[in-house]
Amino acid sequence: MLQSIRDRAQGWIAWVIVGLIILTFALFGIDQYARGDKVVVVAEVNGQDVTGNEFLTLYKRQKSRLEEQFGDMYDQVVDDEELRLQVLDALIESELMRQWANDNGMIVTDQQLAAAIHSAKVFQQDGKFSEKIYEEVLMRNGLNIARFEYEQRQYLLEGQFFALTMSGNFATKFEVDQLAALQGQERNVSYLRIDQRPFLKTVEISEQDIQAAYEKDKERYIEAEKVSVDYIDLSQAEIAKTIEVNDALIQAYYEENSGLFTLPEKRHAKHILISVEADTEEAIADALKIVAEVQEKLAAGEAFEALAKTYSKDPGSADSGGDLGTFEQGMMVPEFDEAVFALDVGQVSEPVKTDFGYHIIKLEGVEPKQVQSLDVVKSKVVEQYKMEEAERQYFNLLEQLTTIAYEQSDSLEPAADAVGLKVQTSALFTHEGGVGEVLSNPKVATMAFSDELLKENLNSDAIELSANRTVFIRVNEHVEQRQKPLAEVAEAIKETLTRQAAIKEAAALAEQLLAKVNAGENPESLMRDGIEWNTVGWIARNSQKLLPQMVTEAFKVAKPAEEGASSWGKFQLSTGDTILLQVSGVRTQPVSEEDKQALRNAFAELFGSAEYKGRLEGLKLKADIVHLPAYKTVK
Repeated sequence: MLQSIRDRAQGWIAWVIVGLIILTFALFGIDQYARGDKVVVVAEVNGQDVTGNEFLTLYKRQKSRLEEQFGDMYDQVVDDEELRLQVLDALIESELMRQWANDNGMIVTDQQLAAAIHSAKVFQQDGKFSEKIYEEVLMRNGLNIARFEYEQRQYLLEGQFFALTMSGNFATKFEVDQLAALQGQERNVSYLRIDQRPFLKTVEISEQDIQAAYEKDKERYIEAEKVSVDYIDLSQAEIAKTIEVNDALIQAYYEENSGLFTLPEKRHAKHILISVEADTEEAIADALKIVAEVQEKLAAGEAFEALAKTYSKDPGSADSGGDLGTFEQGMMVPEFDEAVFALDVGQVSEPVKTDFGYHIIKLEGVEPKQVQSLDVVKSKVVEQYKMEEAERQYFNLLEQLTTIAYEQSDSLEPAADAVGLKVQTSALFTHEGGVGEVLSNPKVATMAFSDELLKENLNSDAIELSANRTVFIRVNEHVEQRQKPLAEVAEAIKETLTRQAAIKEAAALAEQLLAKVNAGENPESLMRDGIEWNTVGWIARNSQKLLPQMVTEAFKVAKPAEEGASSWGKFQLSTGDTILLQVSGVRTQPVSEEDKQALRNAFAELFGSAEYKGRLEGLKLKADIVHLPAYKTVK
């Protein structure tokens, strides 16, 4: 395809294309292209947008977690379309809870947010909250403070919604007693195991059987089309490892970028919140009356802290005299933020109106912005310098690779030699992709099997695996899809048919033996090669004496009809063996009050979880939710 463009990029066709490009710029203007796209919206919830940025933040976080969990198996285990839908649903549910909380007057105060963050052990040093560690952890995870605290506030709000739902659930005494009786039940069991392995030697599989199985499932014996590719892997992270630094370079970089290593100004404030009980003129007037009363008492010399304890409706700060601690600009709602950063130390503001009500704010102190010394932040400076230099080199090398791989499209070697990288060669892989971070990427697999590479034998265009990591590929070897001949798979088919027949024979024998024991024959007398009788005794539901599957099946068998009688059940193990399980007695052990309390809690949690899901589904049914297709492709 690329060669075709080269061949035709001459003469009048080329001039027509150039003319169309010029006309486009003339009509719409270069700035139309320079401004970039508008905000991408992936869903609407009651008219409220769920943006692409919100989606990508959670999507990338989930994807990163799953990639870490599954490693090279990620692409085989995780369906990207399903993951994207799960992320979108989570954001929609989060927005529904936020709207519900807002409609019902639920808030997370700044004090509650601060308490949650300060109590997180990951941000603590020697058992105390560390501002330095807090900032470092967020930086390492690519988060800024404002974004992180916004997300935490939403998380706490969702926690309130969940706690409110769970708090009203309980289990009755009858329910707990019934469950306790089942939980404390024990059964006296024994079993016959009919082993399928002896039949492996006696069953006969004919050539006709093998032929028939092959013809029936012929598609199972198709070997997929495969390719092996040569590739160049360009990574900013790998380039960064090769960047050399010295003290002079780091000193110069630090001085030029001191703003990156400066702690912003912080302010320590207290406030008194007078809430507005309803969105009516009367409620507003009542709130302003209280505001005026507080202002009069402040003017008369009464302590701000005492008035906060008496008047403030902020449950997170009222008891501590309205103390909000220290915070930087941008952490509070805009109106509050603007007022705090306009005050002088000791000054009390005029009433500030926000969605929470009216605030009277007192500025207690100012921590001026502070440039951290090079000694303190040297490791950050080195890391930042290396990444910036690596990024510059990365894009220079990417431009060279793109040009050479395009111009010399019959090999990747010239491009690799020009930038000092090696061409690597993969093992054969199918349309599903290969092993490793590069070859398992769906973009690589798709490109590897494209006509451009397979039929025209060209180098690929740049394939972006992630931010600042790109590969170029070309096909090294191509193996067409083929039908495996019967001779190649006959042995495997015979093994499969033999095992299936042996399992069937064991099950048929088990059916005969079940008839005998139900007729009163002593099961122990039935033992022979491949048939075992095992007396287990009394087992509980958590017994370790038997396989979990056998314990489960034991409690499915009907209770004996009368004292001294037995009940039998039949089932097959995953090994192919058949089990005839006897229950000869049922009894119930008393359950302690401690265990009953655990059951009570489990019941309440079960009911609460069901109600929580039900409430969310109810909100969804009432809501106007629009899924926009952008969520499938936004990057």
